[in-house]
Order: sequence, then structure tokens, then C-alpha cells
Amino acid sequence: MSKKANPTSIGLFFIMGFVMGLGGLLVFSARGLFHPMQKDIAYFDASLKGLNPGAPVKYRGVTIGSVQEILIRHNQASNDFSMPVIIAIDKQLAQSKSDQQLQIGSRDKLNELISQGFRARLDAESLVTGVLYVGLEVIPDAPPPEFHQLTPEYHEIPTVPSQAQHLLANLAKFDAKGLSENLNELLVRLNTSLGQLNIVGINAGVTNLLASADHLISTPDLTNSLASLRQTLDEAGPLLKRIDARVDPVADSITNTLYDAQKTLVDLRVGIRNISDLAGPDSALRPELIQTLEQLDNASRSVADLAEFLKRNPNSLLTGTKQPKQQP
Repeated sequence: MSKKANPTSIGLFFIMGFVMGLGGLLVFSARGLFHPMQKDIAYFDASLKGLNPGAPVKYRGVTIGSVQEILIRHNQASNDFSMPVIIAIDKQLAQSKSDQQLQIGSRDKLNELISQGFRARLDAESLVTGVLYVGLEVIPDAPPPEFHQLTPEYHEIPTVPSQAQHLLANLAKFDAKGLSENLNELLVRLNTSLGQLNIVGINAGVTNLLASADHLISTPDLTNSLASLRQTLDEAGPLLKRIDARVDPVADSITNTLYDAQKTLVDLRVGIRNISDLAGPDSALRPELIQTLEQLDNASRSVADLAEFLKRNPNSLLTGTKQPKQQP
């Protein structure tokens, strides 16, 4: 015969179960009760493999919430195949990371941030494991925001492709075959151009040019002209010093000396002109010789003018030249 159940024990069993259930509910919902959450939605045009509920939501690497739910479709057009992800931002946690009021949950503040480039994207916690998280950032020069919700149910954060998506997209656009064909064509054209060069003729031309230059440098005319030029300069030096340092009281003697100096300068100019004629038109020495000729011409004219002046005014050595009166 079975024993009758004790009503008191049954009641205590139900009471303990209720208390344990309530305690568990409080434990699991304590975060939601004491940490107000802001739910937003983001639509990603990429595979969500590696993203799981509970994954971190980070603002520039700082955790401020978590992924709450990952969906296939939600409140979007029939031809829209982006993947919706509902994220929960812990207002208290995020506010504890800043000394300014963040205004989390304000639609106006969110719109202002979006206009400044606030976007969400998928980032990898580890390239080895492939675990993803949702990263939030303000991206300078971000593309225009694209929204997917048909009716405003959540605050929607626009998304941008991840760096891995950018890399894959660029690799997909990379035309390796076209690059290889262009490179082959360039090599063929280069080989053809090199084959058309007359290397023998070029070598012969360079050899003749060097031989001509060597002949010009070693020619006796050039060597003698340079020697004559040096001798003429050596003779002209003391003569010019005499003209500059001494003034003979006899005007006729000074005039004769000046005429000799003029003749020397003329001879010097002729010698330099001969050297200039020997040097080719493309010689690097020719401009300097032409400049020297011009200077010698000016010196010759100055000496001739001085000699003519002394011839007409012999007393100027003693009296000097009168300075013109200054106008009041």
C-alpha cells in the first residue's frame, strides 16, 4: 500500500523552485535591469561567418556593448540581401569611458555623428581564429550613408566594408592576365628596339669623336698659341703695372708708353682670337675666349683714349682734371 504524500513537503518544493527561478531570472537580467541598453541595428553586405551573439561592440577598440541578435532578414526590401545585426550598447559602460555626456539614444545626436562619418563595420578579433566583432568609428571622407529599414524600428547605423573586404575587392579587380600581356608586349618592343640599334656605328662615332678631341688638344698650333698667349700676358703684366703705378712727368713719354700698351693689347687680342678660331664652335673654352676678347677691346679703347687725352692736354698731369661744378 502506497504512502500518502505530505502536502507540506509539496508546498515547500514549489516555493523553493519559485525562489530559485526568480533568483536565476534576477541574475541573468541584472545587467539589463541595472545597465540600461540602447538597441541599434546595422545591415552588413557581407558574410557574418565568425560573428556570434555576445560578440563585442567596440568604439575604436573600446568595448561599449555586445551583439544581441544576428538575423537573415528584417524590415528591409525584397531585393535587399544585406544581413541585419542588432547590437546593444551599454549606456552606463560607455558613459564610464568618457568625461562628457555621450547622449546615447538621442536620434538627433546619432544623425549628427552619421553626417560626420560615424559608421559600423566588421573587424576581426584574430586573423587566426576568424572571430569577428562590430567596430564603430568616425571615418573621415566616409561614403554617403545607406539605410535599409522600411519603417523606423531601431536606430540604424550605416555600415562600410571591412578592410578585408576592401582587400578582396581590389584583388578581384586585379587583371593579372592583362598585366602579363602588357609586360610581354613591352619586353618584345624593347628587344626589337635594341636590335635596331647600330651599336657598331655608335662605337665608331664615339671613337672618332675622342680621337678628334685628342688631336685638337695635342695639335702644335694650339700648344704654340697657348704658349704665346702666356708670354704675351707675362709681358703685358709689368707694362700695365708701370702704367698704373708710375706717372712720368714728360707727357710725350707717357703717351708713347700708352701707345706701346695699346699695341701689346692688340697683339694679345689677336693671339686670343687665333685660339678661339682653333677651338670648335661647341668648345667649352670658346665663351671664355670671347669674353676675354671683349675685355681686351675695352682696355685697348681706354688706353687709346687716355693717350689721346694726354696728347691734347699735357698739363693735366700737373694740374689734374677739373671736377664739374655741382648744380645748386
